[in-house]
Amino acid sequence: MFDVVQDFATLKSTKKGGIQVKGMKCNRLLAISSFASLVLLAGCQTAETSGETVNEVDLAFSSFMPGPHPQHTDVFYPFIEEVEEATDGRVTGTLYAGNALSKADHHYDLVVNGVADMSIALHGYTPGRFPVTGVTELPFMGENGTKGTEILWSLYEKYPEIEAEHEGARVGWLFKNDPAQIFTTDTPIHSPEDLKGLKIRTPSPAARDILEAYGAIPVSMPMGDVYEGMQRGVIDGALAPASVVTNFQLADVTGYITEGNFYTSSLFVVINPGTWDELSAEDQDSLDEIMGENMAMKAAEVYDHDGVEGFIAAEEAGVEIYTIPEEEMGVWEEPVLPLYEAWVEDMEADGYDGQGILDDAIRLRDEGAE
Repeated sequence: MFDVVQDFATLKSTKKGGIQVKGMKCNRLLAISSFASLVLLAGCQTAETSGETVNEVDLAFSSFMPGPHPQHTDVFYPFIEEVEEATDGRVTGTLYAGNALSKADHHYDLVVNGVADMSIALHGYTPGRFPVTGVTELPFMGENGTKGTEILWSLYEKYPEIEAEHEGARVGWLFKNDPAQIFTTDTPIHSPEDLKGLKIRTPSPAARDILEAYGAIPVSMPMGDVYEGMQRGVIDGALAPASVVTNFQLADVTGYITEGNFYTSSLFVVINPGTWDELSAEDQDSLDEIMGENMAMKAAEVYDHDGVEGFIAAEEAGVEIYTIPEEEMGVWEEPVLPLYEAWVEDMEADGYDGQGILDDAIRLRDEGAE
């Protein structure tokens, strides 16, 4: 069974003494957040299989997304169920949803530091940490989450630099969400000029650069804060995928959406290496079979489906949707072309084959990501 904990108060009231397991309990006492709150995570027990002592592990899985998010219900829950079946119940999981353990931009370090066994978040929430992965966040690099994930995974398999920059953690799967659109509260956006001077939420440096190229004022903000930010007028809108309409109820505060498929964010699911070492070789093999490209594509497909549902929900809520005509896309593409060259220069200054990586990414995009 995959348990869910949605906030720290619930964690304290329902998980007193740590995550309970049968037999021996092996909890890790760990500090989290700047408030130095302490939480007991990742229960484990030992069992004997054919004379061999094997750890039974309950994976503490941290997510910045709200509890009922489809990445939980349609991806993570089935993942854990499959893992439980493949490991004969030796590996289970508990989801800590809605930033229960820490803020969205702390999720990678939650795993690196052993506070959580697994986590999910956007690469862009930790600027500068995943520069090579960032090639797939350049504008118009993949028409949807599925195509973007095919590009990202192909690059991941070819360039060891991508795995290497996920230092301190073990990659479970890397994937892309449905493409970002422009959401605004009061102002319809039909051309880049319409964005000039507007305060628009950005989740990452890649999105920031796109908005600046259009003359907007980027405001860094995690998705969980966007609803209130638009509602209170702190921001005029957001660069975000259509899936947020249903997953974060953004239709309530949105008057207009400009559909341009501007870019896709990349996300990670990572595992603590120490937790991985607790698993038997047999159970590690089982997880390896389940994870990787298989889970990456499932996650991307769920996001793409949510994007379609998001547009439907927005229309039903009375949001005005403007789809940029194909003949006008050049007006939107031209201002962001320098971002490609700038990315290559930054990568090559750091010793990477920036031009080669970019050329491969563009080839995969144009060929349909073989």
